[in-house]
Amino acid sequence: MTELLMFLAVTLGMALCVAGVVVWVLLRQGPVVTSASQSQANVKVYREQILDLDREHANGHLSDAEWQQSRDELSVRLLQDTAVEDEPQLITQAQSWRTAVVIALVFPISALGLYIWLGAPEAISPMPPASALAEAATEQAAAPNLDQIVENLASKLQADPNNLEGWVLLGRTHRSIGNLDAALSAFDRALKLNADDELILARAEVLAAKNQGRFDGEPWRVIREVLQRDPQNYAALLLAGSASYANNRYADALEFWQRARLRLSADHPDVPNLIEAMSTVQAKLKNPASPSSTPAAQSAQGAVPAQGSAASGAAPAAAVASAAGGAASALNVSGQVRLSAALKSQTSPTDVVFVYAVPANGERMPLALLKTTVAQLPLSFTLDDSSAMLPDRKLSGASQVLVKARISKSGNAIPQSGDWEGSLGPVKVGATGLDLEIKTQRP
Repeated sequence: MTELLMFLAVTLGMALCVAGVVVWVLLRQGPVVTSASQSQANVKVYREQILDLDREHANGHLSDAEWQQSRDELSVRLLQDTAVEDEPQLITQAQSWRTAVVIALVFPISALGLYIWLGAPEAISPMPPASALAEAATEQAAAPNLDQIVENLASKLQADPNNLEGWVLLGRTHRSIGNLDAALSAFDRALKLNADDELILARAEVLAAKNQGRFDGEPWRVIREVLQRDPQNYAALLLAGSASYANNRYADALEFWQRARLRLSADHPDVPNLIEAMSTVQAKLKNPASPSSTPAAQSAQGAVPAQGSAASGAAPAAAVASAAGGAASALNVSGQVRLSAALKSQTSPTDVVFVYAVPANGERMPLALLKTTVAQLPLSFTLDDSSAMLPDRKLSGASQVLVKARISKSGNAIPQSGDWEGSLGPVKVGATGLDLEIKTQRP
């Protein structure tokens, strides 16, 4: 028996006990002693007659002698009529069966119903784990209606097509929810208004994401051109380091990130993340099992590894936090998300897939999120600062994360019962080659 049922049973029992006492009082038999008698009735009559005499005397209708004589006569008659005391009378009250039945039924039921209506019966149930409450609350709060935001922003840009900041924001928003084609289109519109290197790099990063994390072709060419124009471009150095790291070209990655580090002051918020990234690369360089490229002497002139480098898995692309906001940390998580073979018959190619990372400390608001469909699975993914949902909550600010994937038939960003999920972690930010399988149904 659950705590709620036990509480309701005890409450109902107590109500029945109270109703039983009331019913017993109503149904008990016994005479009631009454002092009502004929003599008492006579007393009442004589007193009324005496009061009448007093009023007549006061009004002058009776003389003093007449009034006194009449009072004496009434007093004598009163004494005579009340000389013998009547025996007390016993009155037996009728049993209130109907009232008793109504009280016995209505009182417990109404008391219980009133508590259920006005009380808090859910407070009797055992509280779910704090982590479950936190997950429910934060996931609800952490799922903004991005589709509505995109729709509203697109409508405003139709009326103001020369709004550079609007196109940049639209591109970043589309990128964060995985609408890569729309993101490219928005960045193309922004570049027509201002061919800024930061925007060019942001578009290159989206191209790499669309190519499942591979920087072959145009992304590498764009990075090379930017570094040739400005060998110290911070965003380009970070993006080149991330791409080199994804291709196992660890010496090149270290060289790019060291150069990026020199661009920062000692108190810059990106410094700790860059130092950690460089430490990871240095550890890999000490391991001969992971070959790196030839020494990155070409980096001194702003060059990047040649096009066509085979990408082993998804390329980390955390070099650009936003198209307009400059560069961010090179830390990210990447790997492949796939659907369990047993679920292929239970999903549709058009079902929406969310791939996201949340802090491993129990917080549930995603730090980075990508949106795709079941038709794209298996898919190589990269989660980084460019896919952040909120500008002040970035993947690079966490040390460990949980990487999750969820299939939603409704396309709703808020998790719902019946969604299919997969989860890995906690994993260290910077992890690559993750294998994330969607196989569990949400209760």
